[in-house]
Amino acid sequence: MVQQIEQRHLDFVKDARKTFEENSEMHTYRNGTNDDNDTLIALRYGMDRDCILVYELGECVANFVQQTRPVPNPRNEVMKFAFEMEKQLSANEHKGGWKRDHHQDLTGFLLLNLEKLRHELIKIPPNRDKQEITKRCANIANFAMMIADNEGEPL
Repeated sequence: MVQQIEQRHLDFVKDARKTFEENSEMHTYRNGTNDDNDTLIALRYGMDRDCILVYELGECVANFVQQTRPVPNPRNEVMKFAFEMEKQLSANEHKGGWKRDHHQDLTGFLLLNLEKLRHELIKIPPNRDKQEITKRCANIANFAMMIADNEGEPL
């Protein structure tokens, strides 16, 4: 059965969002206090736990996606850097195939990128290429991740 989304549902999502933002460990939110007004249930939902799934007396009202900050909640700088890592990894010849690479080869690529980063950083600031610096840092992080994936403990 399809249900019409009403203003009370949107108000409830707003309350649930506020509650979930205040407590990142909370997974379920209900309105009211077990009386006749206690008809809505919100569930933190989604891969990043940033969606709110609303039920009314067992019927799904809607899945309100990306309503809260993803949990864990990485800082914007970390998210931007992760996207840059993904961009560099997509451009890299390894593209997920690093399982077959020896740690010495991966370490060599890491050191090559470190040397290129160092070369860029020793330039006088107006002459530095900020995109090159970001690219090299992302590559260094990617090769470190590959080494950890192959040689370290599973995360």
